[in-house]
Amino acid sequence: MMNTHVVPCPACQTPLNVPPSAGGRRARCPACGDRFIIPTRTDLLDDTVSGWIEQDVDDVIENRDRASDESHASQVRAAMTGSKPPAQEQQAGETIVGVPFDNQVTRPTKKEPSPAKPKPRPIIRPMRRSVPGDDDSSEYPRNLRTDPKSPHLVVLKCGSAGARFAFDSKWLSHEGFRASMPIRCAYSGTADRTKLIARPMVFADRARGDKTSATDITSHHDIRSLGDAPPRNIMQMMGTIEGMPNPFLYPMPYYISTRYANKTIHCMTRDRPSGGITAEVVIPDAVCALEWLSRVNGVCGPEYEMLERDTSLLHGDRFQELSEVCRGRILSWCKLRPREVFQVYLSDADFGRLDEGLAGVIVTDQRVVYCKYHHRGQVRLDEEDARIIAKPGGRFFSLTLRIGEERSRMCKLLKADLPKLESAISKDAGIKVVVK
Repeated sequence: MMNTHVVPCPACQTPLNVPPSAGGRRARCPACGDRFIIPTRTDLLDDTVSGWIEQDVDDVIENRDRASDESHASQVRAAMTGSKPPAQEQQAGETIVGVPFDNQVTRPTKKEPSPAKPKPRPIIRPMRRSVPGDDDSSEYPRNLRTDPKSPHLVVLKCGSAGARFAFDSKWLSHEGFRASMPIRCAYSGTADRTKLIARPMVFADRARGDKTSATDITSHHDIRSLGDAPPRNIMQMMGTIEGMPNPFLYPMPYYISTRYANKTIHCMTRDRPSGGITAEVVIPDAVCALEWLSRVNGVCGPEYEMLERDTSLLHGDRFQELSEVCRGRILSWCKLRPREVFQVYLSDADFGRLDEGLAGVIVTDQRVVYCKYHHRGQVRLDEEDARIIAKPGGRFFSLTLRIGEERSRMCKLLKADLPKLESAISKDAGIKVVVK
């Protein structure tokens, strides 16, 4: 890891790498030309929950929610998509030029198989359904800080189900930490308060009495009319959660749009061998997850950089261009891996527009995944012996995957979609599309 830290340009919000010793000096943003004073690490810490935890909670949270929610969201989205705001007029003066922080991961170069160790033949096998938190990403820092003065989020995993966080459950008793969740839908990222419902996190595995379902426990605590209320007022309206022990009885609001009113985010706990309880939460939406992490940990740590990189690949422009319903259906049979780049989805020709996402072909930078009814499978792009056989029939092509002597039915594509499949598969890939 380079000895730098990341600061956003105050004018265009472009993340910039600067030396740690540059705090307090003037800098110029190469993206828009704006000149500003580089904040010190102390200044950056002051902008997180850890920094303002001793301040007046009402004023800080209300000002933060009203003034900076959308600006921070635009920063996160700009970093994820690589877009840059229009350039502004450059000012004079000697400054440090910040280096743009590149959160994208370059595609790995194709490695030639070693002659001494022939590559094993891939097996065409059914895809697993995605369950919250089952995506493995072991490279995130795993140390849970138990500093009595500073809350801290640990990123456990990032995958198609969302980002899974862990934190010391003792912070549920502190209003500052409980107010840190962004006011936006945890599933879709929308920040329209007229469509949001405030709902408390419920760790049902700690529940007492006959209510063990999160839905049963939260049924009397939802706030459906937010107005301009700051998070502290929302927490007061929720009251304490019945049947929950300390500190789980204190509500930590998250937000759900009316479209997802029947859903609750996945929350659980585990006892630490050294004492204390660790709480774990899965946030499905990338923007919401990144904003929450930045509010608690700041944007300097490795967790933010790595989560930003992974979510940008899992939720890139091409995937986001699909409808919300279509994305949800696809993720039930094609679980995107960490740092896997989505390329294209082609719907099965037997399924209409209203059924998009239920069947078809997915191409990523690593593999081809297909699904139609019980025909489900995948093949690596670098499999030299693989062929997708396209057999014409009227307005359709029937696709069959052939690996050596092994064959598997895939799905049907409209004739207009076959060129899209061919263009999505690199010419350098081992697998080929053959029309017969």
